[in-house]
Amino acid sequence: MKYIDRDLSWVSFNARILQEIADQSIPLMERLNFIAIYSSNLEEFYKVRVASHRFEQKYNGDKKNKFGYRPSYVLQQINTIVSEQQEKLGNIFYTEIIPGMEKEGITFLHQNLSTADINLVSEYFDQHLKDQFSLFDITNEPKVELKNQVIYLYFITDKKQYLLELDYDKWGRFIMLSQHNDQYKIVQLDDIFKYNVSKYLDNNVEIYAIKISRDAELYIDEEQDEDIVKKIQKSLKKRETGLPCRLLFNENIPFKHINNLRKKMGLDMTSLIPGGKYHNFYDFFSFPTFNNKPHLYRNKPDYIPCPELQDSKDYFNTLAHEDIFLSYPYQSFEYVITLLNNAASDPDVTEINITLYRVNKNSKVCEALERAAQNGKKVFMLCEVLARFDEESNIYWGERLERAGATVKYGIKNLKVHAKTFLIKRRENNKLNYYAYIGTGNLNEKTAKLYADHAILTSDTRYTNDIDEVFNFLKDELYQPKFNHLLVAPFTLQSTIDALIDQEIAHAKQGFTARMMIKLNSLEDPVMIDKIRLAGDNGVKIDMVVRGICCYYPLTKKQKQNIKIISVIDQFLEHTRIYHFYNNGNPQTYLASADWMTRNLYKRIEVAFPVFKQKDQNLLCEEINYQLNDNLKGRIISNGGENIYVSGNNIKSSQLKMFDLVQQQ
Repeated sequence: MKYIDRDLSWVSFNARILQEIADQSIPLMERLNFIAIYSSNLEEFYKVRVASHRFEQKYNGDKKNKFGYRPSYVLQQINTIVSEQQEKLGNIFYTEIIPGMEKEGITFLHQNLSTADINLVSEYFDQHLKDQFSLFDITNEPKVELKNQVIYLYFITDKKQYLLELDYDKWGRFIMLSQHNDQYKIVQLDDIFKYNVSKYLDNNVEIYAIKISRDAELYIDEEQDEDIVKKIQKSLKKRETGLPCRLLFNENIPFKHINNLRKKMGLDMTSLIPGGKYHNFYDFFSFPTFNNKPHLYRNKPDYIPCPELQDSKDYFNTLAHEDIFLSYPYQSFEYVITLLNNAASDPDVTEINITLYRVNKNSKVCEALERAAQNGKKVFMLCEVLARFDEESNIYWGERLERAGATVKYGIKNLKVHAKTFLIKRRENNKLNYYAYIGTGNLNEKTAKLYADHAILTSDTRYTNDIDEVFNFLKDELYQPKFNHLLVAPFTLQSTIDALIDQEIAHAKQGFTARMMIKLNSLEDPVMIDKIRLAGDNGVKIDMVVRGICCYYPLTKKQKQNIKIISVIDQFLEHTRIYHFYNNGNPQTYLASADWMTRNLYKRIEVAFPVFKQKDQNLLCEEINYQLNDNLKGRIISNGGENIYVSGNNIKSSQLKMFDLVQQQ
């Protein structure tokens, strides 16, 4: 095989999250948060990627994918590896996390409860749950349907079987039974029902947790004569009843019982995925917070101010004189919100155009756009309705802005819009001037606190004229855009990157220094992988930081020598895409919304934008260098995915160093 399968590579990425859970140098509650991240990642992976393989296998046969792997093989490997990971996760949780909480006075009741604790659980049941639930007798039911992602308790007696739906939204998941003098006792809802089973069944009953996950893909009927929003809304309803991709069950359940349930659900054997006593560990995102125990959490450094905007009374005047380079989450996203709010109320602003991919439920960005439309400004929003799992939020804001008078478009035919940009048009001295935002991350104030990204606020016509061309196309798909500085997929992005790599190869062949520094979320496209292999074979030094999927591995000695790929997993999710080419001493550096995946290069509207200022180029190169040498959070993944830590003696992680670097800038 020439490539690592993308989904097997992803499983290796989630193993890096598991490494963070195991890292005892991380504060205890942060490790618990990584458990939630690991579980959330895995849930989406099964709903999307595993479901896709099952769909291919069922409807298109067991044909090889573009990486050379058959669905049957990939599914088998995933199940084997994930089962091993789940066992490690359970071991860490029960032998390190729970005892660690106990030492801190946080008792997580889960086994061997004392008489006093059982009494507390009993009292809670009687006061809050008794007579509030129903058991479903499935003994003689030929067919059983489970709700998507909902945890059920499966009760097995000598003669009958029952199901109980655990409604965490209604009853809560983690129940605080008592708190006194910094001592806390917490129990899961599951266990309250288990310890009180004699009150509604009898003691001679086995109880196991089970859960179904379903295909989350939206299969849209292109033949249907309806607008895209109605199609999506119909498809969202079907997501809850989609093709099952896994039945997760307590591994201690006797096989005959889980097999009996499997048959009632019409599932095949490959759908059975053994798990632990509890499921949905991503619910630990909502675990109680203990503000009186700050040592259990990471210190959250203050935002680094942007001096030019911090002291500015007129953002437009500031941007008219200089570009502003922002680095999240080291700096605040509020500067962007302020600019949009200013534009919404400024009488000289005539028009705002924006692309939105993942919209925050309580979006300050959209609230500013709504005010702008209400104030009579022309507002155009390209709201990508096919942003998976954010469809409902995107539709909500799209319809709300339409009611305010904005023009909303919900996508481009056959292309997802993944660019992160907006353009403000303002009349000044009888002339229309443009102000723009362009970045690597979503215009989402929530993720801007968690994702490491960069953005530029600018009035530079080298940016704004090309961004205007992007919006001209988004408004009219027959328009033929022309770009002078931006690299825009699917028009010029891939071909220009290809040419820039050829340029480095040519310099290497002439004996000059040839180097590329690339930072991505994912390296998946076979064409791009073959291209960097070609560059490596011709002597180009290639240093890459790839957080997630990486389908590359070296095929030759020169590739091993010249191509180094590191993944960094730390407090913030590394989301920036950087393309830096040495160009024989005249560096060309781009920031981008696009990874090197087939979908990004050919099937999406993506924007890469040049970084013109030398100091900003230097910052981006330093960022990559910090991560390439991060012996605390960096893993080498260019050798086949073993996730071996980078060697070194740094006492600060690359993300902590970034705070210092941004402060210096």
